[in-house]
Amino acid sequence: MKSLNLKAITGILCLLLILPSCASGFLAGKSTDLMKGIQPAQQGSIQAPDERARKDINRFSSSLFVSEAENQGNIMISPASVYFALAMALNGADQETKVKMLEVLAEKGVPADQVNKACRDWKAMLAKTGSKTTLDIANAIWYHQDFLPAQAFLQSNADSFGADARKLDFRDSSAPETINQWISDATKGTIDQMIEAIDPAVVMYLINTVYFKSDWQTPFDKNQTQNQTFNTPKGPVETPFLHRIGDMAYFTGNGAQGVILPYDDGSFAYFALLPDGQVTPREWIAQQEADTLMETITGLLDRSSEYPTELALPKYTARFEDSLKDELTKLGMGIAFDPENADFSRMNESGEKNLYISEVKHKTYVRVDEKGTEASAATSVEVSVTSMPMFERKMVYDRPFIYGIMDTQTGVPLFLGILEDPVVR
Repeated sequence: MKSLNLKAITGILCLLLILPSCASGFLAGKSTDLMKGIQPAQQGSIQAPDERARKDINRFSSSLFVSEAENQGNIMISPASVYFALAMALNGADQETKVKMLEVLAEKGVPADQVNKACRDWKAMLAKTGSKTTLDIANAIWYHQDFLPAQAFLQSNADSFGADARKLDFRDSSAPETINQWISDATKGTIDQMIEAIDPAVVMYLINTVYFKSDWQTPFDKNQTQNQTFNTPKGPVETPFLHRIGDMAYFTGNGAQGVILPYDDGSFAYFALLPDGQVTPREWIAQQEADTLMETITGLLDRSSEYPTELALPKYTARFEDSLKDELTKLGMGIAFDPENADFSRMNESGEKNLYISEVKHKTYVRVDEKGTEASAATSVEVSVTSMPMFERKMVYDRPFIYGIMDTQTGVPLFLGILEDPVVR
C-alpha cells in the first residue's frame, strides 16, 4: 500500500455518479426517459485527474467528514457519492450560487467544466476492477412530469456523469416507491426508502448511488472468528472478531497506528486507524487540520510497511443516514438552500430563478466479514420551487476507531466512517 498514488484523486467522487442506471427496466410505463435522443458527446482521450483536482476532492472529503463527525455514534459517509450528486446540481447553478458551490467543490477560480472533466476522467479510471470486485455507480435525474428541464443541463450531465433522466408524476402515490426501487436495485437491496412522501413543491431529485463489493486479497479463516469484548462509549459488548496473524501493511505516526487490508487485485483497500492511548476518534480528528485530514491519512498509509502482525478486527454491519444541509451550509454553500437567493436558473428551460435545494439526504451501508466487504451509498439532492406552481503491530480494534475504503490508484476515499458500536440492536 506504499504505492497509494495520490495523483488521481479526483476520481473517487466523480466515478461515483457516472455509470448509467442498471435498474431502469422496471420503470417501463411508469416514467418517461428524458435522455432519449440526448447522446453523450464524444470525448477526447482520458487522462488521470490532475493534482489540483485530486486535492480539491480530498479537501471536500476531509471537510465533510470532519463536520459529520460532530454527530455522535456510528457514522459512515461516501464523500464520492455526495460530491457527484452536488456536481450534477452544479450544472444547473448560476451567478453567486454557482460561485459558492464551486468554492466548496473545487479551488477558487476553477470553472464548472473542469469539475465535470475531473469527474468524467475519474469514472473512466474506476471502471476497471478485479475479478472479485464490483463497483457500480449510477446517476439519475428525476423530474416531475409538468416541469420542463433545460436541455443544456441534461446534456452536461449526460456527457460527464452518464446520468439517466426520467419524467415521473410526483403526484402519484406510487412515485416514491418507483424511485426507491431504482435506488434499491442500484445498491443490490442494501439501501431503500430514500424518498418518503414527496412534497408538492419538489420538482426534481438528483440521485447518485455507489455500490462496492470485494473479497479480501487474503481472507480471514472463519474458524478463527470468535467473540471478544469491544469497549463502546456506553460500556463493553461481546461481538465476533475476525483474527489473522501474518505480514500486513502496518502504519504508525501522528498519534495513531493501523493496518491496511487490500482487496482483490489491490486496486482498493480497507484501512483501520486506531488513535494512540485513550484518545477517541473524534478527539484525534479534532487535532488534525480539517481541510487536509485526508492528506494526513493518505500520508500515513503511504508510509506503511509490511510487518508480522496479529490482527483482531470486529466483524460488523452498520447503517447510517443523515441530512447534509447543515454540514454543507457550514462548508459554505448555504445560498443553494436559500429559497430567496438561490439561483438554479440553468436547470429549467424558462431560465427562472425559482428553484433551490430543499434537502440533501445521504444513506450508507457497510458489512465487513471473513470474505470481504460490501458497502453502498445513496445521495439525493432534492430541488424545490420557491412558489407553488400548478404541479406539485498487535492491532486489536476493541474500542472506537476510524475506518474507510480507499481507491488505491488515487488515494481518494470511497467511504469513511467511525465505528463506536459493532453490535446491531
